[in-house]
Amino acid sequence: MAKFISDNKHLLLISLVNFILLYISVFTKGYGYFIDELYYIACANNPAAGYVDHPPFAPLILAVYKSVFGDSLYSVRFLAAIAASATVFLAGIITGQMGGNKTAQAIASVCIMAAPIFPVFGGFYSMNVFEPLLCGFVFYYLIKMIKENNPKYWIHTGILFGLLMLNKHTAGLCILFIILSLLFTEYRKFLFTKYFLYCIVISSLIFLPNIIWQMQNGYPSFEFYMTNVTQKNVPLPPVKFVIMQILSYNPFIAPLWVAGLVFLIFKKKEYRIFGFIFIFSFLFFMITKSSRFDRTAFAYMCVIPAGAVFVENLISKKNKNWVYAVSLFFVIAYTFIVVPVLQPYLDYETSAKLTGVLGLNTEIERGNRPLLSQLLADRIGWQEKVDMLGSVFLTLTPEERKRTIIATENYGNAGALELLGKKYGFGNIVSGHNNYFLWSKSRLEGDIVLRLSGEDSYEGLKEAFEVVDSTGVHYDNIYCTPHERNLTVFICKRPKFTKEELLEQGRYFY
Repeated sequence: MAKFISDNKHLLLISLVNFILLYISVFTKGYGYFIDELYYIACANNPAAGYVDHPPFAPLILAVYKSVFGDSLYSVRFLAAIAASATVFLAGIITGQMGGNKTAQAIASVCIMAAPIFPVFGGFYSMNVFEPLLCGFVFYYLIKMIKENNPKYWIHTGILFGLLMLNKHTAGLCILFIILSLLFTEYRKFLFTKYFLYCIVISSLIFLPNIIWQMQNGYPSFEFYMTNVTQKNVPLPPVKFVIMQILSYNPFIAPLWVAGLVFLIFKKKEYRIFGFIFIFSFLFFMITKSSRFDRTAFAYMCVIPAGAVFVENLISKKNKNWVYAVSLFFVIAYTFIVVPVLQPYLDYETSAKLTGVLGLNTEIERGNRPLLSQLLADRIGWQEKVDMLGSVFLTLTPEERKRTIIATENYGNAGALELLGKKYGFGNIVSGHNNYFLWSKSRLEGDIVLRLSGEDSYEGLKEAFEVVDSTGVHYDNIYCTPHERNLTVFICKRPKFTKEELLEQGRYFY
């Protein structure tokens, strides 16, 4: 261990810098939990083998972690920053396995740190922060398999495949691209060994609990993904997709990963498989018009290390060491301009102005075009909304509170009420959004409903309840996402439908 630390001090230092830069954003005033973090904490509080919109790996990790360190914002973000920094470190290790020296390793690690998508992953807790890390380990063992001509590494890879699928269903694409890429190289021979069969068995056994959960719950994840494709995500034409890829992973890094791709395909032929993995990934998401430019993150763990090896060899041969300083300046400068509009480093007004100056399109999801990046807008106002509902809740008599169901439109508000509203003693918190729909089936006890929703939802509520009373409370913040603006609380009584029917009417997997 001492030798490992000594040999990789340069990577540890870069990873430490990455951690500090990510973690200091927690202390910026005005921003709280990201909407998905509230949901992941709720999932961690309800351990299961699956959830509507994701497998159980990230929530289970969080469940164990928070049992020791708690679920405060500072604690949860610490774990995310650690995972992201481990990815930065691993990029350097992969580079070393590809033949890169310490300079090449440092280049790769800095590039991962400076490609905006990766610090975004590390800026809040979700399954996304684990995907490039797990994929990085897969690539590490594939390199070992190739270098040592040893198919036994399928055992390690099988465990990682299982964890990848247990972390994120779409990681199955990464696994598919790896297998396809092997078929295009001489290393297809590794697919026809007993160890690859072991790999399939091991990964399947690890993923099996989620399959069983899907069967027991009517395959809700299938509906979720179909809704995302057809209704939620904004389709991106191929040209715009390429532009967003270049911008999202830092245009000053683009020459390096392009060189890495060419290097893998035409020069470093023993590792050509990694070039094919990138090509398949890039083409698939471009053809499917994916606006989720983070989906390709794992593929950059292939070409950035290769590009670092190529660039280091080129520069050292031509004795042009000054190129490092100039390139580093532009790479870091871009990151320091772009990341503050994606991470909570600046106040609302400054961030909104910078977003406008950069011309950033904040509409990742249809109908959501806030003044700030959605990554920032969805961190605003949770405590204020909880306190608003709490003020109404406390006007009820103690007996009425026991008979009250609190309903919200999305998992963010539901998660906020559960996590941040403990001082109010809220009872049954329900929502039809994703896994809250399943949890809410056992929370329908009561004949009074406090509904947190938009002020314009009065008429819709009148169709569901005989009595709908406005409370006069109001929440708005111009920097929130549109659906989180102009909120109020309604007191609803005497439903026209059964509570089970109302819950079903409000169900949406989105």
